[in-house]
Amino acid sequence: MTPFHHALPQETPDRFLLLDRLDVCDPTGATARRAFAAAPPWQGLEAMAQLAALHARWTADFTLHAFLLTVDECTWPPHVPAADVHHGMSNSTPGSTPGNTPGNTPGGALHGTLYIRADLLAESDRAATYAATITPLTVFSDAASAPAPPYMAATLTIGRAPYDTRFNGGTLTARYHEIFAWLTRIA
Repeated sequence: MTPFHHALPQETPDRFLLLDRLDVCDPTGATARRAFAAAPPWQGLEAMAQLAALHARWTADFTLHAFLLTVDECTWPPHVPAADVHHGMSNSTPGSTPGNTPGNTPGGALHGTLYIRADLLAESDRAATYAATITPLTVFSDAASAPAPPYMAATLTIGRAPYDTRFNGGTLTARYHEIFAWLTRIA
């Protein structure tokens, strides 16, 4: 049997929680941050899914199992102008040359601290749908500043189900409470 870590992509982070801090979590959605270091865009999609699932769990007071059901309308830019590299995206990673991004990751690599947002669009007792985006973390200097367009966007559907014998509710509820507390800590 092949160990699971051999089946993961080479760019899999050591810890697979792809959120560094939760800024807001309220009934309408959640926002978080992540400091990426030349990460492929699939990690951005995973971070958006983790945020949406965390919000789906939070709305149920962590009493339901939450999991990604569908990804629709997932977009990210096919390339990034050199002027935008310092804002969060890069077309190359260390050791690569322009146009030769390792793993042929579309849109280049995510880099720097980025803002992740999951807005609740609709929900039922079994699922919740979110509009999720990743944008640069901007510092607004005046009221005339406008937020930057998203690097990535997707519509995500998160399934919710009661814990059962396969998913131990006591263990997972405690684990997600712990993750939520860690993400909302005062830095």
